[in-house]
Amino acid sequence: MILGMFAPEIGAVSLEEVKHERHSAVAGMPEFGRVGKAGQSILILRGHLSKTRAKQMQKLASSLHRDVSRRFLKGRDKSGLRPVDVCLFSSTEAYRKFVSDVIGDDTFHDDLGFYVPYRRLVVADIERNLGSLRHELVHVLLRDDLGSVPYWLDEGIASLYVSVKPTKKRLRFVVNYRLNQLRAARAAGRLPDLKKLASSNDRDVYGSNHQAYYSLAQYLLLYLERQGKLEKFVRRLLSKPASPKWQLAVLTQYIDYKKFLAWTEKLKIETR
Repeated sequence: MILGMFAPEIGAVSLEEVKHERHSAVAGMPEFGRVGKAGQSILILRGHLSKTRAKQMQKLASSLHRDVSRRFLKGRDKSGLRPVDVCLFSSTEAYRKFVSDVIGDDTFHDDLGFYVPYRRLVVADIERNLGSLRHELVHVLLRDDLGSVPYWLDEGIASLYVSVKPTKKRLRFVVNYRLNQLRAARAAGRLPDLKKLASSNDRDVYGSNHQAYYSLAQYLLLYLERQGKLEKFVRRLLSKPASPKWQLAVLTQYIDYKKFLAWTEKLKIETR
């Protein structure tokens, strides 16, 4: 979740271009690690964690940073960007108190984490889940390097990283719970086709049918990944201004929608 995007259910408004000082509650959290080299997005890891847990989070952030950079980023110089504070909580109670103090009492509290671009801040409850942390860190890296990308693509790539398994060369994307959301949306007649996806905006992707858009984006990209075409597809899509016409042209070039749907019928969830 990117706090600041249009989302009726949380009442957020777009504040991405607003400059904001680091909140005292953020500055007061101990720093236990940094990820990123000079010229890259720098992640400052913060939290009251055990040494073992801190090492795990450092490893998670480092491996994700490498994988996203290798797959999708153009390597633009980001030395002028302020580092992103990544505040991690091993207690849901502490997480919710922090959110209330820093963001406000009106903020949603059933989430597992979010990214606030105008604050350069990621917050995550790592007691309940690590997938949300990976998801939000991907948003940071994509936006810092690529700038504005289609909303569905931004969320689709980030959603791929919610469930991963490490291998020697890369992180492997795993079929997860969103497969059920895709199937439910399709059964209800709410699953967008490629034309609707290509013309979608923030109100579509973050609106009442958001599960359909998130799940479709994730599994379209996983479909391409399994064919060895994902990175090439993303580069092609972003090689020109992403108008609806251009997006549809690239989507239809790489994806046979009927074959894609047939492929999803054969999938099995690999992780819960």
